[in-house]
Amino acid sequence: MAFLFGRKTGVGLLCALAALCCVGEAVKADDVKGGDYWVYFGTSTGGTTPEMDEIGVKRSEGIYVGKFDAATGAVSDVRLALKANNSGFIATVPERNLLYFVSSRDRKDGGENVYACKVDPKTGDIEAMNFMSNDGAAACHVAVRPDGKFVVVSNYVSGDFVVYKTNADGSLAEQTAKYKGKGSGPNKRRQSQPYGHAAYFAESNGVWRVLMCDLGSDKVYVARLNEETGALEEETKVPFLSLPPGAGPRHLDVANDKDGGLVVYVLNELDSTLAVFRPDFEKGDPGRLCVVSTLEEKFREKLTDEETLVDGKEYTYGNKTAEIFKVALPNGKTVVYGTNRGQNTLVAFDATETLAGKAGEEAFPLVQRISTQGSFPRFFMIDPTGRYLIVSNKKTGTSFVFAINQEDGTLKPTGADAIKIAWAMAGGFVPCAK
Repeated sequence: MAFLFGRKTGVGLLCALAALCCVGEAVKADDVKGGDYWVYFGTSTGGTTPEMDEIGVKRSEGIYVGKFDAATGAVSDVRLALKANNSGFIATVPERNLLYFVSSRDRKDGGENVYACKVDPKTGDIEAMNFMSNDGAAACHVAVRPDGKFVVVSNYVSGDFVVYKTNADGSLAEQTAKYKGKGSGPNKRRQSQPYGHAAYFAESNGVWRVLMCDLGSDKVYVARLNEETGALEEETKVPFLSLPPGAGPRHLDVANDKDGGLVVYVLNELDSTLAVFRPDFEKGDPGRLCVVSTLEEKFREKLTDEETLVDGKEYTYGNKTAEIFKVALPNGKTVVYGTNRGQNTLVAFDATETLAGKAGEEAFPLVQRISTQGSFPRFFMIDPTGRYLIVSNKKTGTSFVFAINQEDGTLKPTGADAIKIAWAMAGGFVPCAK
């Protein structure tokens, strides 16, 4: 691998899917305490699909906002908050009213960039503070450290990851590091080179690291974040987490065990699997606990698409995983959710035993598989109370709210009408001002 360091300033489709997975009954609103939040949806601004046209979904123009009621899960008054050309992935710092996104607000800005924005907590409006070049090609993901001090952008085509420091107000200050791995995978169409898909900040026992998903090399690279300089420093004993050949790591989420150690859940796009790691950075053990399928095998075999799963295989596939998040329930259980684009489902796994260090598929059992009520679920998000999940079906332009059972983590649709936003790709929350 190579490290480069530098500094720069500057719903229409409800079809036969219901027969493949349990949709469940609508639920009544939970009687919970919680204020309102602004909920944001990043989008692609490409043309609409026939499915969108059929139900009257208009072409997107940027980042959309609605008001989210944490007591009922209802989303209302959805409108355009900021015009942006392919606003792509977004990330928020709720406590500081900050929002970041990648791509271009306006073509005169010079193409793809990373933007720092301030949210007006009274109105939900977004104001761009500044932007910087993403210093790569095809930015596809942005993440911000929970305190808002650092931002990391993932560039898919150039296969690299760029770290930025922020100023006291959350605006972008300077580029502090750039990282690129090397290698390829067995799927020659998708893995001929490094493809940077997503990067995340993770803390364990007082140490901050950046975990970087490289779809091309089947690795999640691990580097320490220098708190003073913002540089990335190689984690020498566990420089990466290795996935099975052809897996294609896409996104991940993390948790901390009872001793403060790190547990990593990696969703793999190309082979529709989810891998669990409990790395020991002192001993140099990546600690892979299990790899489980997100799909029913009988469904996997029936899928057809233009892409081969792995070179040498005779069958093709038409499912790609998309997003992953965890929820810690009040009773101590932890549930990990993922989406399948193709089978068009949300899947839930009980992660409680893996947090205790147990290995094997039996320690990470499937809790539920449920329809997303649309096509191509590109993204979903968990509300700040951990009681609701909003999934966005990219190709049908429909997002739906599901209630999260606080005992076992299972999902039920609230029964609310679809939120109609074309090509929704990402989201985040900021509290409304009281």
